[in-house]
Amino acid sequence: MPDALGSALTDTNPNSLITLRSDRLGKPWKASDKIKTFIGIWESGRMEGTTRIVYTDRSHIDVPVSGGMILVVYRDDRGNPTVGCGHLVLPDDNLQLGQTITVARARDLLEKDLQRMEGAINRNVKVPLHQYEYDALVSICFNAGGGGAAVEIAHRVNQGDYQSVPHYITGFRCRNPRLRQRRSTEARVFAQGVYDATH
Repeated sequence: MPDALGSALTDTNPNSLITLRSDRLGKPWKASDKIKTFIGIWESGRMEGTTRIVYTDRSHIDVPVSGGMILVVYRDDRGNPTVGCGHLVLPDDNLQLGQTITVARARDLLEKDLQRMEGAINRNVKVPLHQYEYDALVSICFNAGGGGAAVEIAHRVNQGDYQSVPHYITGFRCRNPRLRQRRSTEARVFAQGVYDATH
């Protein structure tokens, strides 16, 4: 049985107790393996094989992908050193352009990045969520940033109008037209629990 959201007496009669329940989950939430795969496909282009990074000057590089992770440090389309599942390389990572990392290290970097997103959502969302609704929010914040993006999307979700959230997601922080397809798939995860990152 789902956890109780709350209990209250309707009047002074002790037998008038009502309990509210929801099949949505309370905190703390944790990202599922399904959303990690979903994010991997969106960030790396595929789960296995080779993906092409295209730059604004139309030059490109082809990089190997394993388990949804790009294992060679490369410059993303904005020129930022990146590796794994969209991890922006930080000085503390001690990584250089062209360096290869293991799948295990790439997964560790992803887990650390996800922890920030999970924390931001857990702090800001105040209503219960289905696992797939939470997962969609993780993907959005992973892509848009866990700070202001988490606060902004949580404000909408906290209104409790779950049916309107997918439409809101489709336009969320989509200054780049290439993000519209990603947001559409994230909206579908939120609305239906369909983890299809095909693009």
